[in-house]
Amino acid sequence: MKLESYIFLIRRSIRRNLLRSLLIIFGISFGVFFLCLSLTGYFNVRRPLLQELSRAFPEKRLVVKPKTLEMGPVKMNRTKLNENIIQKVSDIKGVARVFPMQPISFPVRAEGRIFGQEIMTDIVINGVAPELVQDSIAPGEHFESMDFQSGLEVPVIISRYFLDLYNLGVAQANNLPQFSQSAGIGRTFDLVLGESTLSTLVSPLKSRRIPCRVVGFTPDVTLFGLVIPLRVAREMNQWRHGKKIQDYTLAHVEIGNVKEFERISGELKSLGLVVESQKEILNQFRGALNIISVILAGFSLCLVFIVSVNTVHSESLSLLERKGEIGLHYVLGMNRSKILGLMVWEKIILGFIAGILGTGALVLLFYIFRNAAAPLISNLPIVGNVLDRVYPPLWIITAGILFATLWSVPVCAIITRRTLNRPPMNLLEK
Repeated sequence: MKLESYIFLIRRSIRRNLLRSLLIIFGISFGVFFLCLSLTGYFNVRRPLLQELSRAFPEKRLVVKPKTLEMGPVKMNRTKLNENIIQKVSDIKGVARVFPMQPISFPVRAEGRIFGQEIMTDIVINGVAPELVQDSIAPGEHFESMDFQSGLEVPVIISRYFLDLYNLGVAQANNLPQFSQSAGIGRTFDLVLGESTLSTLVSPLKSRRIPCRVVGFTPDVTLFGLVIPLRVAREMNQWRHGKKIQDYTLAHVEIGNVKEFERISGELKSLGLVVESQKEILNQFRGALNIISVILAGFSLCLVFIVSVNTVHSESLSLLERKGEIGLHYVLGMNRSKILGLMVWEKIILGFIAGILGTGALVLLFYIFRNAAAPLISNLPIVGNVLDRVYPPLWIITAGILFATLWSVPVCAIITRRTLNRPPMNLLEK
């Protein structure tokens, strides 16, 4: 049989049973849509979100602080976190690294220009080891210790929550433009050491203006305000107070194995320290995301099963109606393989159309979602950073189209072969 005749028979069969063909296309595209949606949710929503949550709430990191004593409205440290305690913490078995954090213990004012407007605000600054924030440094930027009195720009990492506070509060309240993280990288501003926007805290006797450069943003909730290298913070405190400051406000303790959390936590408490961990928060987020993923995957599989049963039923009815046509093909000289190929190619074409429609609807949904949701959630902590990666990847779209294209082929081949095994004269009987 000529190729033109073969194509004509396939096209005629699809058009003659147009309603059934449309129902098959709709059913397969619906199943492919939800199947690809669950895969996209797992690989391109759940995974990036867990990665960001793991950065914001490190599972293998504890935060230790001195114990405090409440005296009415005032809190005072009952214990200290100094070099001696830091060394004892480092000596605990199972502790991989310790990163103490020292704040700038005097008034500091930040000044800069945003779109031609002068911005001035008091700021909280903490010094940490560069290794603690290595993952937060933007490509091409450096977070290294240097002499803050040399006139060189001090590298600064900003808390994402500080940026969110500005975007969601200060910027809107004062009619100022909002900033994205990418727009903030590389921006420069000045720190005025020893001065404050509050007149009662101004110290004109000892102040210094320091140029700074934004080199990254951190999602770690314990690194609030601005973060600079620990050595620079120590030198600033020594410049202001005339002596070295040995005390720290807190320390990040990185453990080698999560299973040793309870033992290490107990030894840290025995040193008179308060131990905090984000492990429980991360586990709660992970559990919630796993439940959502399982529900969506289960719904998708149930839908695929229902559509598969419907496909079997539809194909059985179709062959029952077309057995006379199949018998006529026999009489006209077509062999079994050509008749089977005719039926299979018909299902491949319908499946391919369904795959294009199903995956196309998915891409359209994510396009609408990203454009509609971006103004609402792009500035939210963690979630807004993941929004840029929420889209169906090419491999899922390709797999969805292939799955839809080949979905009905096994069903069609099995049922059609059973029909073709009947004698031609039986097929022509009414």
